[in-house]
Amino acid sequence: MVKQVFQSDSRKRWTRFKWTLRVFLSLLALLLLVFLTMFALEHSPGGTFPHDYRAVLSAQKPFMKENRYSQLYKTFRDAFSEKKMHSNYAAAYSAKHRFVGKSDNVTMKYMSEWRNPKMGIRSAWYVNWDARSFLSLKQNMRNLNLVIPEWLFINPKTDRLEVQIDKKALHLLRRYRMPVMPMLTNNYGDAFRPEAIGRIMNDAKKRKAFIKELTDVCRKNHFQGINLDLEELNISENEQLTGFVRETAQAFHKLGMYVTQDVAPFNEDYDVVNLAKSDDYIFLMAYDEHNAESQPGDIASQQFVEKATDWAARVVPNDKLVLGLAAYGYDWTKADGGQTVSFDQAVAAANDAQETINFDDNTYNLSFTYDDDYGVTHTVFMTDAATLFNTMRFGTEYHLAGFGLWRLGTEDHRMWRYYGKDLSWEQVKGWNMRKMMQLTGTDDVNFIGTGEVLNVETEPKPGIVNISMDNDDQLIAEENYKKLPDTYTIRKFGHANDKELLLTFDDGPNERWTPTVLKTLKKYNVPAAFFMVGLQMEKNLPLVKKVYDEGYTIGNHTFTHHNMIENSEMRTYAELKLTRMLLESITGHSTLLFRAPYNADADPTQAEEIEPMILASRRNYLFVGESIDPDDWQPGITAETIYKRVIDGVHHGYGHIILLHDAGGVTRKPTITALPRIIETLQKEGYHFISLEQYMGSGRERLMPPVPKDETYLALQANLTLAELIYHAGDFLAALFVVFLVLGFVRLAFMYVLMIREKRRESKRHYEPMTKANAPRLTVIVPAYNEQVNIVRTIKSLLAQDYPALHINVVDDGSKDNTLQVVRQAYADNPRITIIAKANGGKASALNEGIRQADTDFIVCIDADTQLRPDAVTRLMQHFMADKQGRIGAVAGNVKVGNQRNMLTRWQAIEYTTSQNFDRMAYSNINAITVVPGAIGAFRKKAIEDAGGFMTDTLAEDCDLTMRIIEHGYVIENENYAVAVTEAPENVRQFVKQRVRWCFGVMQTFWKHRGNLFNPKQKGMGLWALPNMLIYQYIIPTFSPLADILMLLGICTGNGMQILVYYLLFLIVDASVSIMAYLFEKEPLWVLLWIIPQRFFYRWIMYYVLFRSYIKAIKGELQSWGVLKRTGNVRLN
Repeated sequence: MVKQVFQSDSRKRWTRFKWTLRVFLSLLALLLLVFLTMFALEHSPGGTFPHDYRAVLSAQKPFMKENRYSQLYKTFRDAFSEKKMHSNYAAAYSAKHRFVGKSDNVTMKYMSEWRNPKMGIRSAWYVNWDARSFLSLKQNMRNLNLVIPEWLFINPKTDRLEVQIDKKALHLLRRYRMPVMPMLTNNYGDAFRPEAIGRIMNDAKKRKAFIKELTDVCRKNHFQGINLDLEELNISENEQLTGFVRETAQAFHKLGMYVTQDVAPFNEDYDVVNLAKSDDYIFLMAYDEHNAESQPGDIASQQFVEKATDWAARVVPNDKLVLGLAAYGYDWTKADGGQTVSFDQAVAAANDAQETINFDDNTYNLSFTYDDDYGVTHTVFMTDAATLFNTMRFGTEYHLAGFGLWRLGTEDHRMWRYYGKDLSWEQVKGWNMRKMMQLTGTDDVNFIGTGEVLNVETEPKPGIVNISMDNDDQLIAEENYKKLPDTYTIRKFGHANDKELLLTFDDGPNERWTPTVLKTLKKYNVPAAFFMVGLQMEKNLPLVKKVYDEGYTIGNHTFTHHNMIENSEMRTYAELKLTRMLLESITGHSTLLFRAPYNADADPTQAEEIEPMILASRRNYLFVGESIDPDDWQPGITAETIYKRVIDGVHHGYGHIILLHDAGGVTRKPTITALPRIIETLQKEGYHFISLEQYMGSGRERLMPPVPKDETYLALQANLTLAELIYHAGDFLAALFVVFLVLGFVRLAFMYVLMIREKRRESKRHYEPMTKANAPRLTVIVPAYNEQVNIVRTIKSLLAQDYPALHINVVDDGSKDNTLQVVRQAYADNPRITIIAKANGGKASALNEGIRQADTDFIVCIDADTQLRPDAVTRLMQHFMADKQGRIGAVAGNVKVGNQRNMLTRWQAIEYTTSQNFDRMAYSNINAITVVPGAIGAFRKKAIEDAGGFMTDTLAEDCDLTMRIIEHGYVIENENYAVAVTEAPENVRQFVKQRVRWCFGVMQTFWKHRGNLFNPKQKGMGLWALPNMLIYQYIIPTFSPLADILMLLGICTGNGMQILVYYLLFLIVDASVSIMAYLFEKEPLWVLLWIIPQRFFYRWIMYYVLFRSYIKAIKGELQSWGVLKRTGNVRLN
């Protein structure tokens, strides 16, 4: 038996490959192990600021709802003793028949808690305009089962809905499947505006349109309902509001969504009796007993809460009533009235003034008075966790539907220790309330010193709170703040004279822009600091070294440039560590300097500005701020704008540190253009640029301490090796990807030209009519192995051919099924058919046997699962009849998929038309067809004999024979209208099996004929077909998976836009070729819609096929013909 190409009796080749791969992977694993070990053991850069701190946040002034009504009522203990529950049989019946909304399973689990008497609603309002609200939501989501975000507003100018959804919050809520009911409010521009909602309520057409807007927004965003917060309405009749709510509820209930409403107690605008008939829940705003415009007093005394609840519960079923909780305070002065403060702000103010916070055991509210630095007296009233605990105990005993917290971001964080729990008497009795009420540090910051470099000096310390319990009612009877918690103390460093400035650059290095920055700095002899992103460093290792070697200071700007406020602490520390380790590996020096992405203000006041500084301080970094930021990152900004903003900032005395960017975005050209002008102008005005070291009064060795040359240093060198490996591999892959794109465009352009030339040549061909008198005799060879499903239909299609002189040789290659019996039963007596049976020897041997027994000069070979259109053989033979010199050795037909039943077969159909058939059409123009398909191909018998017949040393016997025929000086043409339909694999397993055989066979054939590669004597075959096969079927697909992964990573990290543009451009050109191929073959263009998923998913299957073929070649094992499982689903059309 002839040995196959690649076949080897020895396993040495496979063994050498395995050991080489093992050694390489072992070295790579060792480098990774060193890296991971250092990552796990190293925590902070060495330096002189070894502190560990907690996060710090800032509060903003919220707009609070008003209610001027204030009146003392009965005590809390009296309320418990009376137990007024206002329940009856009608209420019980109503509860059983309550509206129940619809949602997905996870969200429904939250919603089921609403009706659970041991839990009920645990909701909170969320606002966009306070970053602390988002942090609180993120930290305390597990204690909630409903979030009410302030996202829907009534625009008083347009009478239309205005949607202001916080995408970050929405993403977070969706991730946890949290029920969401956005608040619709007429609070617009920090004031309640009655005019627009009044016009909507009074106009039926506007009302209907507005409600539709509401339902559309809520349905589009998969909200569970809506929360109506309509206040200070100035309406003449209650029916106006009641009718609006009724129509809103009808519309929402049809869509399975809830309608809830916020109601201020004792307010005549609310017809609570009738509103409760439409609303699924009423949120009682039992707070703002005293407000910003009133005299100082309790925010929500227990007596006020009890009276408000009793007022509502007389007309509203308890299971519809949600009690609103006040989680804030007011700081009053005579001149300015009340300013809203968070609990943390109030405690920090008391601590700074060394005042005592007093707990009123009658109202359960807290208060204190202090004088500020200007001698102004402040009176503060607030609530805390004890206040809310007592209020919730009251609501629980009152059997209310639940609670709503106004609002996230201003609350006493201790309340989350119990908010998501059952507060019934039996449960609370077993709690350790003294431990639960202990204070941690407050979220407030004190700054010391001046300068734009920041460092946390002291961390907060917890306070001490003593409480006493009323064990009969499980209430907090007394609360004594013995010691208030300490705040963060942040020292500002740095000193510069009035005419001294510092230049800093973020987001680099960038191979295009950073070198230009360095040239400009060198030209004007200006020092600077560069805050680098780890991913950018990894792509530009030599540039990082160049920046350091030229004397510039380098700081840490995280690894991925992701907004730290959105990161977990673990991710933040990982990013800082990765960037630092990379810098140490490249330069041998660490860094104590850090600047947060997106938030580098030298006077941080917002949570998103302060938290990154605190997290970095925990790892011993100094936070380098900035005071002059021209926002040069903005898309479309001009060099002139950047220049003016910097100069204006300097002239106005904003500070000393200037922030620019040497990377990021589409282009940094405006920054690069503005930089020389900025430096020249400021130097002419007498300004002097100093280094960060001069500003700090220390040397570079202190801010960038050297790494000791010990075991750690050796590990760093291993890290550098790994980084360089990644760097060079990335460069190589990036260059390879560009080369692949260019080659792809070249190939597509050349194929365009060849195809157009071939179509023109084809249009000029004229064949004489085929008659019985002039038609040469031919034999059709049908090799079959286990083809009982298809063989009869295949023979029928051959007998239906319009060619007048056709004989059929069916060769059964030792089938194990009933193929031979089926053929004999159907056609044993047909004189046009010869049935040949032989022992199994493979497809090539079956074809050779059929050809040997043929007595004609022309042969047509088809597969046993193939059906031909009636004129297929005639169209093939026309080429031979027109060839008077006998130069044509073979003619290739056009194969199409005849069982397009699922996605996989449709993808194969596209491939057959746009790749295989298209290529043959183009290659025919330069006599470079590499395969006359086994499904349909006509041969001159002499050409087959000259080439040595079908050989068994490859699995692609048709490809091998085609190349040998060309090598013997014959021409191979293509006949696009000789159509055969074949059965394609219908599942991935069969598809992979087929394609591995094809791919491996073509690989064998290429290797067998490699001597003709770039051989000019072989013309089209040597100079185009074989190089095309090598480059586009093997080299490019081998590296394409890495290029695809690199592109995806680039897109995900914000650095792959250019690659994506090139990639999309390539796909557009590729699609244009596909369109042309379909137009030429008159196929319906809508089928090409399948090309989009085909290009992204099908190709990965082909990658697997290719690599599996490589393994087979390296192993050198004998490969058999094999057979696919047939379905018989081919339809000839």
